[in-house]
This record gives sequence, structure tokens and C-alpha cells, in this order.
Amino acid sequence: MRNLTIKRRKRFVACLYKMRIYVEDPAAGELTINDVPCRKLGELKNGEEKTFQIDEQARRVYVIADKLSKNFCNEFYQLPEGQEDVFLSGQNCFNPASGNAFRFDNNDSAATASNRRKGSRIGLIVMIVALIAGGVAGFFIGRSLFTRTPKEKAFSSHGMSITLTDAFKEMEDMGFTATFSSKNVAVIALEEPFTTAAGAEELTVEQYADMVIANNGLNCTKKNYDEEPISFEYDFLNTEKNETYHYFSYAYKTETAFWLVQFSTLKQNADKHADEIAAWAKTVTFAN
Repeated sequence: MRNLTIKRRKRFVACLYKMRIYVEDPAAGELTINDVPCRKLGELKNGEEKTFQIDEQARRVYVIADKLSKNFCNEFYQLPEGQEDVFLSGQNCFNPASGNAFRFDNNDSAATASNRRKGSRIGLIVMIVALIAGGVAGFFIGRSLFTRTPKEKAFSSHGMSITLTDAFKEMEDMGFTATFSSKNVAVIALEEPFTTAAGAEELTVEQYADMVIANNGLNCTKKNYDEEPISFEYDFLNTEKNETYHYFSYAYKTETAFWLVQFSTLKQNADKHADEIAAWAKTVTFAN
């Protein structure tokens, strides 16, 4: 036997979620991830480091968020055969299409790159299907979204409230605190408590937004820090489908956490929805 130590660096991204650690095990598999039978080793909280015992065979180690998203929000590291103990580190990385998946450091093999592209592609398809499903449901409920004006509707989830319209539906957890979708716009919200990082409560909301931009390498097309809620915008290219999505991102600060609430739509529809998105962002409130 040998020791496998994994360190999850503390980050704002996906800080509320425990990451599940699995190891490839054809003999005692309890969960299949991307057609690989795996056995659970344990869980990692944000900023936590743990050591697990594994055998000396060449194995894949997987990190997933949950069973629902295991086939697109995942990362694997190929462990070589041997008796030497292994130390791995990594962090969750900002990427709406992959559910802010965990990424191991120095994990740049061709197989890993292919798995990441596949995960982003599947994750984006899940979001698109949810958008379409929301539109279809709205069609049957109201006969047609094109023959009536959607009515205002308030939503509350995990301490956040927002007023959208009845064209929206709350989605299943995809690695974010709260998610809502309509036919053309998706809303994804992430709460990042001050306990995630020492001194976080000292940051201004503008500094938090700048940190999100810098840490995730976002190429902003627009920033507006002159009025509340402060906001920034960026484009996300899905290389597999050759489609570009535009994100309107709003940052908030409560007594205990920062929140990032993002509105996503196809880039060609961004100008059309900009005004209503700005209005929705101003309705966001928090319980704490």
C-alpha cells in the first residue's frame, strides 16, 4: 500500500461544495465515472488536505462535485504503478460550462485535455437543454411565450431572492449556489463566504470583482463600478460548438459573504436582453 495525499487550495470558486475523491477500482467499483468503475476514498472541503491509502497499481484518481454532474464536472489524474507515496494539489477553477470543476496542478496530458473539453461540452449541453426545457414548459403553461407578456415572479434560494419572470424555472444544482433558466437567459449565482479566505471581509465589493476577473483570467468587454450593483461583462467561447455566450456579472457583498450573480445569453442576443437583465440585477436581495 502507499499514501495518496491531495491538497485542495482554498478559493472563492465553489467554496461551499465538498469535492468527492474516487479511485479507479474494477473489483470494488461503487460508482462509474466516464465508463470507469471507481471506489470512493473520501471528501475534501475548501482548503483541506487529506491522505488516503491506495494500492500500488496504476490507477486513475477522480475528483467530482456530485453524482448528478459526475460525467462533465470531473477531473482525473493518472497515477503510475509504484510504491512511492504521491502528493497532488489543485483547485476549483471558474468555468460555468464545466460547473467550476476541480483541476489538478501540472496535469497536462492529452487524455486530460480531451476529458476537460468533453466535460465543458457536456456541461454546456446540459445548460442549453435546461434553457430549452424551460422554454418548452413555459410554452405549454402559457400556450406560447410569444403570445403573452411574461409576468414578474420572485424566486428565493439559499438566502438569495431575485425577481425575474414566470418564464424562468429553477434548475438542478450544477455546482453553483442557485441557478435559474428561461428560453434565452440563464442565471447562475455563487455565494462565497468570508470564511473562505483570511481577510476576505476587509475587501470591498470592487476589489472582490477585480479578484474574480484576475484569478479567472477573464477578458472583460465592459466594467461598471460607478453604480450599484457593480458589474462586469465578458464573452465565453464554446470551441466545440463555435458559439459565443455573453455574461453580465454582478457582484454583491453581505454581512457574511460575497455573491456573484451572472446572467448568460448568446452573444448575438446580449443587446436585446441587456436592459431587462440590468433591471433583474437590481432586485437581488439577501437574507443575511
